[in-house]
Amino acid sequence: MHVSIPKPLHGWREFAGEVGVVLLGVMLALGAQQLVSDWQWRSDVRDADRRISEEISFDVALAYERSAIDTCLRPRLAELRDELLKNDPTWPGSRVKLADDLFKSSFPPVYRSPGRPWALASWQNAQDSGVIGHFRAERAQQLGGLFETVALLRQRQSDEEKMSESLGDLAFAGSISSAERRANLKTVASLDAIDALIVFDAGVLIQDAREAGIGPDPKRLKQLLDQQRSYRGACVRDPGKII
Repeated sequence: MHVSIPKPLHGWREFAGEVGVVLLGVMLALGAQQLVSDWQWRSDVRDADRRISEEISFDVALAYERSAIDTCLRPRLAELRDELLKNDPTWPGSRVKLADDLFKSSFPPVYRSPGRPWALASWQNAQDSGVIGHFRAERAQQLGGLFETVALLRQRQSDEEKMSESLGDLAFAGSISSAERRANLKTVASLDAIDALIVFDAGVLIQDAREAGIGPDPKRLKQLLDQQRSYRGACVRDPGKII
């Protein structure tokens, strides 16, 4: 049985040319779409890197603050240690000496370290949106390492706050047993250990951020240190002597 194949209206050559034009148009459209997509991702990467860098700059200012006041915190821990090591059935009451307690708490503080809002939101947003996958691998790894340190500092600060709260009764005078002295001494030892870890991690953050081209927010840092000096006094170190 003979089957007749329909011929294009203007011949096969013209038909192939028309198909080629259509295919070329599709390819150009797809290429243009890819260019627009690439341009959009590059724009998103720039914006995300800027926001992340600003947030790290804020966190680095907090790291400088913590390093700057360590010369105030360690002597206080040593003071508590020495008082708790005494063999005396009475406790005189021991309160941290602050020129101006900004918190105006009903309970006088025994040990006061700063509780700060270590920032992680921009990194988490960049991960959730998928934009991190379009960063250069080296930059993504660099920034990821910085935020791992920030997350660690946030957790250590939370642990420190809980430990500090358990010393609250030492602000008041009263009787104290040998067992109570030992229990509080263990808490002070734990605070000393975590303080050392926080200062170490703060130094790591400062150094790694510097290598990433990110320094502390100068306005924020001045505000933090001025505040610390207003109620801790001359024990607060100058930023130039840190790291």
